[in-house]
Amino acid sequence: MESEFERRVSELLRSDKLNGALGISQMAQFQLKAGISSLTSGLAFFDEVDDEALEQVPDYVLSDSLECDLDAIVSICAMMLKQGKYLPDNAEVGSRHGALPEGVRDGVYVEGWEDYSITDCRGEQLYTEVQLDLFGEPPSCRLGAAFWLIVQDICNEGRMLSEDWYHARIVLEYFREYPIRPESAFLIGMLYKELCVKEQYEGDLSEYYSKLAEQQESRKKGTEATKRKAEEQRDFCVRLFAKIALEAGPRIMMAPPEQQARELRRRVLEERPADFQRAGRPYSEAWFLQNVIEDRRLDIVQMIEASRR
Repeated sequence: MESEFERRVSELLRSDKLNGALGISQMAQFQLKAGISSLTSGLAFFDEVDDEALEQVPDYVLSDSLECDLDAIVSICAMMLKQGKYLPDNAEVGSRHGALPEGVRDGVYVEGWEDYSITDCRGEQLYTEVQLDLFGEPPSCRLGAAFWLIVQDICNEGRMLSEDWYHARIVLEYFREYPIRPESAFLIGMLYKELCVKEQYEGDLSEYYSKLAEQQESRKKGTEATKRKAEEQRDFCVRLFAKIALEAGPRIMMAPPEQQARELRRRVLEERPADFQRAGRPYSEAWFLQNVIEDRRLDIVQMIEASRR
């Protein structure tokens, strides 16, 4: 039977009315989830569509319209980094396509990103103008160098695999070389997929494993407490049986082990009846026979001898 976790779910994230530019009247964005998969699909409509109709969009349409635009991924990651310290608030992120002036890169651009007041995790200047000048032109080479230093700083701070690390690593791969290498484009896709899964599930999984660790620690403490209690019980029984033997003389020591256990049980339940119970029932003769008379016989003999000195 398919579980809630495995079932595919389509959720309408947003629906925006447009002014009819390029004949498009409405845009809708969907999130698709099943198991650990979490993908986004976008649709454009020439006519306005109500939310009820949007919820009935067939799977094959959402499948065809999955968003896999490399520029969109890189732009999102660059925009997310503006929320931290690595890109200034006035940095501009966008994309250019078509006929472009010589030296202008096709695709994603980040402008106004240079900020020499940015510090690294040690409080020192993250990069200097001299450092960036070593990488020459075009500006994307300088930007790639800056992001290489950003990724290094995130790692030095012990935050590899953090969301910031994913954002910076994706932007670094994009600007590492132009045109982008096929292996870098593939890596960006893999990193972005991992980032989406991290954002979707890591919080819940972290809470789950935290509770699991707490339960394991609680059980461990419970087991240790049970062991300490059992050891204290056996020690008490050894002392009590040595006392019984000193009072009764050789007769009790020459008796069969089963009789010794029976006499020990009777005296224990007279002195500490509440401490030698399990589920409301007193310990059996078998417990006293195995755990004291047989397992601790040498301790009993040594205690008797010590008492006679």
